[in-house]
Amino acid sequence: MKKQFIKICLLFSFISIYPALTFSQDQAVEDSAVIIMYHRFGETDFPTTNVTLEQIDEHIKELSKDIYNIVPLRVITEAFKNGEKLPPRTIAITIDDGYLSVYEEAWPRFKTASIPFTLFISTQSVNARNKSSMTWDQIRELEADPLVDIGHHSHAHAHMTQMSAESALADIGFSDAIYQQELGFIPDMFAFPHGEYSEELLEAIKIKNYSAAFAQYSSTANSSNNIMALPRFAFNQSYADIDRFKLIINSRSLPVRDVLPRSANLEFNPPAAGFTVSENIKGLKNLECYPSHLKEPANVNLIGGSRIEIRFDDAFPVGRHRINCTMPGPDGRWYWYGMPFFNFEKTE
Repeated sequence: MKKQFIKICLLFSFISIYPALTFSQDQAVEDSAVIIMYHRFGETDFPTTNVTLEQIDEHIKELSKDIYNIVPLRVITEAFKNGEKLPPRTIAITIDDGYLSVYEEAWPRFKTASIPFTLFISTQSVNARNKSSMTWDQIRELEADPLVDIGHHSHAHAHMTQMSAESALADIGFSDAIYQQELGFIPDMFAFPHGEYSEELLEAIKIKNYSAAFAQYSSTANSSNNIMALPRFAFNQSYADIDRFKLIINSRSLPVRDVLPRSANLEFNPPAAGFTVSENIKGLKNLECYPSHLKEPANVNLIGGSRIEIRFDDAFPVGRHRINCTMPGPDGRWYWYGMPFFNFEKTE
């Protein structure tokens, strides 16, 4: 417990001084950050959750350039909560689940490059001594590294939108006891399994007093996002080429308000989606929005100069979906705003 307290103190010291140090070098600041998400490294038998070692080496080489502001995840969440702006191209790295390749391949690479990351651990696979997962000894070794923060990722890694709130809290509580026993603390940042959440679940986990929680859908983050469902860009080997990676980490947040629908869980399918963009953003006629289940962009209507209405005829099938809205921005950086949608029935 003492070690975790010291680490948190060090992280908050970093939070307090880092923006000031960066600001002296670059006077531009913005309400925007990119949060990256990985799972496996060099495990080519699992292409949907894996990046190749060649891809992660390319990513790290790009992230090591001076134009990027790589920070611990807490720097971003605290800035959002406190209404503080961040330097351009502020980025945080997250890794989900706790696979052995994180310990063997990713951690040595990030450590050599002095890149911090947050590791969200699902406790069931670790406790089961799954051969593809890290051990608690290895997790403790990572936790001792000042560059690594450990986050909460539930026990069974279940689809929580298909569970009752009581069952979801029971699963979280089960992992709480394991974290406390194995690490001496319960992580205060939470990543939803599969990136899926509901309004009921967001309300239920308030009792856990997490400092922030994270979903999984393509969008640059800003302070107008729900701090308990922040977006993350997920990478796998089919979508981790260096050109796409550079496009994403150079993206900037599209400032929006009055977002409809208010819930990511579909009440009407297809949904009538829309949002209002800040009046100082120009070029909205170039905005294109792509539903993840369609090959063509949706019909985008610009109303009154700043209101965007998105319409399409084909319903979302069962599963996890999104709408990605992008357009060119200043300095060759694209505005990127994503909307998640979940089309599931409860199984219990």
